[in-house]
Amino acid sequence: MTIEVRPSEFDSRVSKTRARMKQTGVDALFIYSDEYHPGYSMYYTNFRTINCVEESAHALFLPLEGEIHAFVGNLNRFAARRFSWVKNAHSIYEMRNVLPALVQELPFPIRRVGVVGEELFPISHFREMEQSLSGITLVEASEIVKMERLRKSPNELAVIREAGELADDSIRAALEEVAIGKTEVELSAIGEYITRSRGGDIGSAYLVVSGPHTDLPTWRPSDRKIERGDYVWFDFNPSVAGYCSDTGMTIAMDGAGEEQIKVLNFAYETNERMVDYIRPGMTGGELFRETLRITTEAGLSQYFLPYTKGMRAIGHGVGLEVVEYPDLGPNSDFVFEPDMVFGIKYDLHGLPFGGVRVEPTVIITEHGAESINDLNGLRRVYKAF
Repeated sequence: MTIEVRPSEFDSRVSKTRARMKQTGVDALFIYSDEYHPGYSMYYTNFRTINCVEESAHALFLPLEGEIHAFVGNLNRFAARRFSWVKNAHSIYEMRNVLPALVQELPFPIRRVGVVGEELFPISHFREMEQSLSGITLVEASEIVKMERLRKSPNELAVIREAGELADDSIRAALEEVAIGKTEVELSAIGEYITRSRGGDIGSAYLVVSGPHTDLPTWRPSDRKIERGDYVWFDFNPSVAGYCSDTGMTIAMDGAGEEQIKVLNFAYETNERMVDYIRPGMTGGELFRETLRITTEAGLSQYFLPYTKGMRAIGHGVGLEVVEYPDLGPNSDFVFEPDMVFGIKYDLHGLPFGGVRVEPTVIITEHGAESINDLNGLRRVYKAF
């Protein structure tokens, strides 16, 4: 039975956010999300819009006091009024008239509004919001919500564990069907079916990539048939009650060369060392440097470094989105703390025989990091069939 995040958490989230707002001197937040990056808004509404061409917008007006109001697409507002924790749902296309009225109705002046999700705003919606709040100072305030979402509650962690189990089951079902001649699309569809049939949702694309395509850090499943000696990697990301797992692994088909097997085993061993190395209080940069040290000693850094620049690097936050703040890169000063959740990723690409990915989702504990996936158990599934 799927564990739900309790509605009682809503009040706590709002109270903590308002305390941060007071500390940063903003009178209200205007929060913007969409179907593909739902986390900013979904954290407060427990509602995810469905995209019907123009329908993915999901914005919130959250004042220091008083009721919260949502702005969504014309069709989504009906479902929002039924399923969302926030019952005041308006059409985002009426924002120019509704938002100024909401500001005027408040018993305190609105001088500064913090904008959350600026990077997601379509310019047309941003201009509407800006004009609706004419004369009010707008400041970037995404950090307020990012920091609130970082540490998960017991309920959130329970749901994420359930998503991790579903990821394992979805990959296991695909592994049981792996064979020479099977296509990437067929295997991806098996994983999606298991996720959907057990009440899960698709957090992001289900990737199955094989052979020469594995030298790329990402690509979509194709009608390419699995061949003898291929690497095949799976990256499945189910969500349960809105919360995600990010789970990736690689197998080597029968006929793979000795060096291929050696690199694959090294990738799994290195990822285990990465997870074991994590301690509360250390930074993402420390984890990166240790991973680079291990890789350099093995003479494989040229297949590692080009794929760890910029977003995601060797890991990233996981929660209401498959990939969320923060990224764990070479310059990351982000500090691990208990009850945070991450995808810890080890990638090697551009090898003569392709590339590998190993990525469990882990929960930071008081003493280290706990994987919610059983990648070694899944590796044994392929050899059993």
